[in-house]
This record gives sequence, C-alpha cells and structure tokens, in this order.
Amino acid sequence: MLLSILIPMYNAENYIGKCLDSILNQDLDLKSYEIIVMDDGSKDASVSLIKALTKIHPQIRLFCEPNSGADATRNKMLKLAKGDYIYFVDADDYLCP
Repeated sequence: MLLSILIPMYNAENYIGKCLDSILNQDLDLKSYEIIVMDDGSKDASVSLIKALTKIHPQIRLFCEPNSGADATRNKMLKLAKGDYIYFVDADDYLCP
C-alpha cells in the first residue's frame, strides 16, 4: 500500500460525499491507496453515507468511536494506516482533479 488517506469525521453529512468523490476521482491506481474514515461520534447521517460507499468502493474503510476529539481520532487513524505515505484530509475538504 502506497498511500493512506485519513479522514476524521464528525457530523459531516452535508459535505463528506463531495470530499470522498473528489478523492475517488483522482487518477490513482485503486490498489495503491486506502481511505480510512473515522467517525468521532456523529449524530447525523454521516455514518450511513459512508457505509453505503464502502459497499461500492472497497478502498474505503469506516471505523466508529465515541466522541474523543480530533487529536485522539487522528492518532488512532495513524495506527490503522497501512500506507507508506499518510495524507490527512478534513471531511469538508475537496481535492481538485
């Protein structure tokens, strides 16, 4: 695995879809990267959206935890990452092609 894209998520229902679409539409070999989304106790439909996307895109992995804050969430994601390189993206970010 070359690249791990890490996305901490909290109540991101309104923009996580656009964020993930922008990542998935990059010119990357599907087997060279993973996307790890860690929900930090969202109270909206964010988790449902990601669960639906994981069925279509196997490179997306979803983890859920009770709210523990941004720093703790990012540290947990680093332990889960398999890539040689790490790229953090916020749930409301958009990557240009």
